[in-house]
Amino acid sequence: MNAENYISRCLELAKRGIGYTNPNPLVGCVIVHNNEIISEGWHVAIGQAHAERMAILALKDRSILSECDLYVNLEPCSHFGKTPPCADLIIENKFRKVFVGLGDPNPLVAGSGIKRLQNHGIEVESNILTEACKELNRFFYAFHTLKRPFVTLKWAESKDGFLAPLPLQKYQISGMGTNEITHDLRKQHSAILVGVETWNIDQPLLNNRLYEGHSPKRFVLDPHLRGQYTATSEVCVFNKVKAGGVENVQYIQLDETPILPQLMQYFYENQLNSLMVEGGSKTLQSFIDANLADEIHTYKSKNVTIDRGIDAPNHQFGKTNEVDLPNDIHMKFNRIS
Repeated sequence: MNAENYISRCLELAKRGIGYTNPNPLVGCVIVHNNEIISEGWHVAIGQAHAERMAILALKDRSILSECDLYVNLEPCSHFGKTPPCADLIIENKFRKVFVGLGDPNPLVAGSGIKRLQNHGIEVESNILTEACKELNRFFYAFHTLKRPFVTLKWAESKDGFLAPLPLQKYQISGMGTNEITHDLRKQHSAILVGVETWNIDQPLLNNRLYEGHSPKRFVLDPHLRGQYTATSEVCVFNKVKAGGVENVQYIQLDETPILPQLMQYFYENQLNSLMVEGGSKTLQSFIDANLADEIHTYKSKNVTIDRGIDAPNHQFGKTNEVDLPNDIHMKFNRIS
């Protein structure tokens, strides 16, 4: 096997942490001796051991590590956080060579992990499967390079391009198979947001009910406090009227300047590295128009027509994937650089 094969295995392992590691990255690690993987690890959850530490400590006999190579999809950390630096543990065990998929954009690392290994005589080869490595950790990269969360938009639209009928009412457009995709996306994201109209009409749960693990923190964009909130809502409300908390509803007050940059700042300061926006049309379009959307998922109905309704948002993103479902076509779009 070559370096790409081993980094590919690191990526497979890293995916096991999806929905558990935010705001930390998804990282997998393999240790190779005589062209054979002898130990594996991945970052299981925030606060727990990093992938390199997990793989190293899983070995009962660590005396052979000086004869081994270590592969990891992201640069080993070089700072103290919730866990000690992985670079120091690699140095301590005198690995022969370290292969790194991609550098860490976090300013606390940003090349210092690789440099520390090299300064202690460990050979490092980097930039392996870079596109795949960056795609897996796109939330982490956006957070540290753009200083805001990665933003994913999701909506279902009728065959004739509407989100909902007029007059506005609760209306099911998407069919079988879409719930699984939606809940998987929710599991991956740190936060989820809808506009006040969607909140009032649909009263959405906005949680992950189909898969084990994480549900995103729930937010409503409601500038003038027109929403209907109860003691069981468990939601944070962005508004221009008041701040504070009442039972399970937290009010986050905004000023009169453009709203979305304030939201981005709030998510960044609160270590929420990914945001999923599920509606409605004005809210979705506002993120597109403000150039704050990174990825779009749509469910285009094969059968449902509305004739008169709320138009689906307009965008110029490039389609990167399409899946044929029983009643819909799931399309994924990404920002064109």
